[in-house]
Amino acid sequence: MSLGLRADPTNTSAVISVAGTDQVVITNASNVVATTFTGALAGNATSATALSTATGAAPSYGARAWVNFDGRNNISNVLDLSNTNRFIRASGNVSSVLRNGVGDYTVNFAVAMPDANYSIAGVARGDGFDYPSTVVGINRNTAQTASLVRIYAGYTGSVASLGGTLESSVVCVSIFC
Repeated sequence: MSLGLRADPTNTSAVISVAGTDQVVITNASNVVATTFTGALAGNATSATALSTATGAAPSYGARAWVNFDGRNNISNVLDLSNTNRFIRASGNVSSVLRNGVGDYTVNFAVAMPDANYSIAGVARGDGFDYPSTVVGINRNTAQTASLVRIYAGYTGSVASLGGTLESSVVCVSIFC
């Protein structure tokens, strides 16, 4: 590996080169106020770049975990309303989703949250029924922990009912901490 430092002829910036291609450009080298990166970045560069593309003054917060699963199908993606693990279409930091009952699921994290004081956001599809509003909420009978959260998929009401849980083919949950 070679490392080189080249000063700009106007003495307003410096360039640090690694192996002659990757560069870090520092403007006002004696009083660093800005940096520009060119070339391939390693490590968490993809994540950092994705978050840094947000616009506006408000900060960006990435989800610590998320999942899109089928509440009706087992892990083999076969209709199965027994209390087994559910079919996960896609996820980040979720190891499994267990069905506990109608519309009642436990989301298990692959890596625990820093603490149990996180928030969840979610939605479930009504699957052709007359549900004016589908919701995903935290199960009131089970405390969320750093390693799991028990949720329900339900609806706030319909023509025939005042609300309840539902078996949904699409349940999406995000965890923010």
